[in-house]
Amino acid sequence: MHDAIYLIDCDLRIKYVNDKACELLGYSREAFSRLSFSSIDPELRDDDVFALWWKLSVRPEGITFTSHHAGHNGELIPVEISCVGYDQRGEEHILCIVHDVRELRRQKEQQRLREKQMNMVVENSPDLILRFDLNTRCLYANPAVQNWFGVSEQEIHHKPLTESVPKGDVGLSFFKLVSKTLVDEKGAEDELTLQRYGRKRTLHVRCVPEYDLAGKMVSVLAVGRDITPIRQTEEELRAAHQQLRMLAQNFEQDREAERKQLARDIHDELGQHLTSLRTGLSLLAMRAGQPLTGQREQLDNLMGLVDSTIQVVRDVSTRLRPNVLNLGLIPALEWLRDRFNKDGGCRCILVAPDESAVNLDEATLTAAFRVVQESLTNVARHASASTVYIIVKPQPDTITIEVVDNGKGFNAARVRKNAFGLPGIQERARMLNGEATIVSARGKGTRVRLSFPLPGSRPQTCGDKHKGE
Repeated sequence: MHDAIYLIDCDLRIKYVNDKACELLGYSREAFSRLSFSSIDPELRDDDVFALWWKLSVRPEGITFTSHHAGHNGELIPVEISCVGYDQRGEEHILCIVHDVRELRRQKEQQRLREKQMNMVVENSPDLILRFDLNTRCLYANPAVQNWFGVSEQEIHHKPLTESVPKGDVGLSFFKLVSKTLVDEKGAEDELTLQRYGRKRTLHVRCVPEYDLAGKMVSVLAVGRDITPIRQTEEELRAAHQQLRMLAQNFEQDREAERKQLARDIHDELGQHLTSLRTGLSLLAMRAGQPLTGQREQLDNLMGLVDSTIQVVRDVSTRLRPNVLNLGLIPALEWLRDRFNKDGGCRCILVAPDESAVNLDEATLTAAFRVVQESLTNVARHASASTVYIIVKPQPDTITIEVVDNGKGFNAARVRKNAFGLPGIQERARMLNGEATIVSARGKGTRVRLSFPLPGSRPQTCGDKHKGE
């Protein structure tokens, strides 16, 4: 047997032990024969306890109890003892079957520890955890449930599900989810949308059946997780994708409009000028034998056409990419300022450092220039401003460019969804690994601030100086 066996007479002498008993307590069989059972089980030293133990043990059903037996090294070993009367050669004895419960207690202690740890996890979990019996009465609700719905444990404990959940569609959906789990004995899940503190929240709820050791379903466990941030992020991502698609579509439309304008300029102006030049040259060729004085007026007309043709070519080239960009950021902004002062309808002032203080590569220079250009275009179209400033602030690792006007401003939250000027500015800022912020309010003007890291070398900054209007 795997358990220890003692045979005890009425004087508590040990008449027999098996090998397992020797292994359990560390005594030899001979040593056991010299011991009293009361020296192993000290509780039996009390006469009243001994008398009661003997009386109960000799009954047909015997007795089972727990105790501690003293080993050879003084260790008290927890044991479970089953005692029954035993007749040995006409003398009444007690047969004790002793089971070492140290491992069982260790396992129970580990189980209690695991349950305690699990309870701590459940109690401190941000997820909503509930348990319902087969009649949908609430058996347990963790603190997250109580905090979410502002109820105490007493208010929902042992209450039917129909009384403990919010009224309306949400409560009905949750009731159906738990009921489906009870009927099908399978997990069920759904997303529930409800109002909390005036805000829409989304809970992902999963219900699973729970079984006892016999495999019979005894309860339903429901776990709810707040996935509102996830759904908000997904919605923002969808909106961002939609905006990107619209931006791409708008850019393509702008490019197509630019192509049409270029084609019109080339066909209507440049083509007409070249045709006139061709006709004039043909006429000159036919008048080769005439006096020179008769050809002077024709030559003057042709020279004027050549000048106009050159200007058309310059205008087309400038619209595609201003040549002044080859000179650097500050000269490009000076050119932009001068054109705006000529055509924009309000005064533009550039505040910038020396030209040598800012060195940008071609891609960065073009993107920054386009942001300022788009900002000035918005000022001319919408701001009704009298003054606009372009402010360039280089730093060791970054550069900041601001376009500030004193116009009528606008409400940023009410910008039309199909307006692509401001999103285009922010998209160019992201292309520069930077950031564009637009601050505006009704009657307080608008500030567009572009900040991005400087590529390559760290520029040496100079004191800002006021550039001419």
